[in-house]
Amino acid sequence: MYRWLLVAHGIWRWVVIFAGIAAVVCASWAWQRRATAFGRCAVCGRLFGIAVDIQVLMGAALYLVFSPMTNVAMRINGAAPSGTDMAFIGTTHALSMIAVLIAVHLSAVIVRRGRDDTARLRRSALCYGFTLLLLLIAIPWWRPWLRL
Repeated sequence: MYRWLLVAHGIWRWVVIFAGIAAVVCASWAWQRRATAFGRCAVCGRLFGIAVDIQVLMGAALYLVFSPMTNVAMRINGAAPSGTDMAFIGTTHALSMIAVLIAVHLSAVIVRRGRDDTARLRRSALCYGFTLLLLLIAIPWWRPWLRL
């Protein structure tokens, strides 16, 4: 089960990244063109949020149940050497992705509260852009980019 979930988590990472890029590009493009149709960009933002939710659920299952790396990290009580995969995955990655989950949902609320379509598009571009940046920083890029 661990292997399949790890493969799915790795593949879904790309769905999340592309959904985030789509949300930011759609909102930025419409905002720059002063478009009044917010609907398509709202769908992109919603898909980004759903993709992040699924990714965090898979990551939580890996972290809390299936990962042998986490089980070892829990047993040594946070004494993992700094700069190792165990230290990064055990603390930094998990906390950063929880921050991404909070940021994507907070972004949706901030976007919805915009006065008009222009304000919503501007907020969407900025908030989802920040969330995407946070997501890209938290990804362990030195790990395999695709596992099959």
